[in-house]
Amino acid sequence: MNETRAVLVLTLFVFGLVSGVVVNRLLDTGPRANPYPSLDRLDTEPQQSAQLAAALSNNDPKSLAGLMDNDTLGSLRDALMSPMGAPLVDIRNVKFVGGTTKSGKTLAGYIVNGKDAQGSDAIIGFVIDIEHGQIVGVN
Repeated sequence: MNETRAVLVLTLFVFGLVSGVVVNRLLDTGPRANPYPSLDRLDTEPQQSAQLAAALSNNDPKSLAGLMDNDTLGSLRDALMSPMGAPLVDIRNVKFVGGTTKSGKTLAGYIVNGKDAQGSDAIIGFVIDIEHGQIVGVN
């Protein structure tokens, strides 16, 4: 009686497991589609942000002032702070890492290598916001 009961329980367990797998295979629709549309990646660097990157590389404050307003220049200054809180004073390299555009708004990402005011090497990333051909923000 005990052996029969054990075989019955084991058979019921295996049957439940197999039928669960079969039902899952029949009813599973696969992975769901991503509800968030992806943004198109830019192949080339936007002209406005390329001018800003060149002005940073060449240490040209006059060109920077001509490219954006005072509020945006303040945002750029804040973005160019090292993680230690000191501003970058020697910019060695400005590299475009990618961008995207949608509905007349372009975001261009950059990485800046340089030294801060304390003499420490720093690597900083920031994003330039361009709307209808004008630089309107820096994050």
